[in-house]
Amino acid sequence: MTDWTTLVVGQFISGRAFFFGIALCLLGCFLKLFFKRTLVHALARITLLTGVVLVVLSAAPFSLWVYGVFFALLAWAVIRIDKARARVEKSVCFLPLLLLLAQTFLIIGMELRRSMPPNIQLGKSDTLFVVGDSISMGADPPGKNWPELLGDLAKLKVRNFSFGGAKVESSLDNARRINRDDALVILEIGGNDLLSGTSIPKFRTDLEKMMSLACGPHRRVAMIELPLPPFCNRYGMVQRALAREHGVTLIPKRFMADVMSTPRATVDGLHFSNAGHALFARALFGMLTHTDSETGAGQPH
Repeated sequence: MTDWTTLVVGQFISGRAFFFGIALCLLGCFLKLFFKRTLVHALARITLLTGVVLVVLSAAPFSLWVYGVFFALLAWAVIRIDKARARVEKSVCFLPLLLLLAQTFLIIGMELRRSMPPNIQLGKSDTLFVVGDSISMGADPPGKNWPELLGDLAKLKVRNFSFGGAKVESSLDNARRINRDDALVILEIGGNDLLSGTSIPKFRTDLEKMMSLACGPHRRVAMIELPLPPFCNRYGMVQRALAREHGVTLIPKRFMADVMSTPRATVDGLHFSNAGHALFARALFGMLTHTDSETGAGQPH
């Protein structure tokens, strides 16, 4: 892919297209409401249509009813605005616009919170376990892969249980190999399930088994969110639901997507180059914190 194409794709798989789409939907509504010129209204229709397309294709991991409420309120607001123009009476569209804004702020706030870098506490961990697929392996020898680089930065021993083509089900035995109670575990798994079309019920069942095996009373477990192509939001919904249930820290998908959309950070648009592994390791390192055992205060590593 060209650098331009990679950048555009990155906006979708990182989830940023969702925010752009929401903004365009609101902009289209206000253009229709406050401007009377025919040309501006034509621009408003294009803006609205573009916004709707971006929201749909962004694959933000919301359930269908959340999307349904948003688009119903958007349609109601647009219809009311058109009627207000005919009557020269803007007050009739204030209620749908107010409800649309409230719904918009709610879902944007939820998604923004999910995109913030988490604090992953190391505690007394001295070992990093990684269960992953080919993205966690070196694709551009002789450089180190991101688990090794992260181990170097955080001064952790590394046990990398990753292999090419790994799915959640085929990696369950590797999760059983985690033999330290006080350890940091990072799960980078599920991409091959998504690409091969593993059914959502099976993906949920396998991922729940994975988390049950990886989690322990003294382990710090984090999982990298899947960068989601269009119409694959249910995989992200499963990840978020199970992470909440098992107390697993989710690493927002934008961090992996940003590497994938950085020029020369991948060898094929997907697998990291040496530069990509270094970028991703530094991003994860910035999320690690040590916890003061006496005060409980987190300190940056």
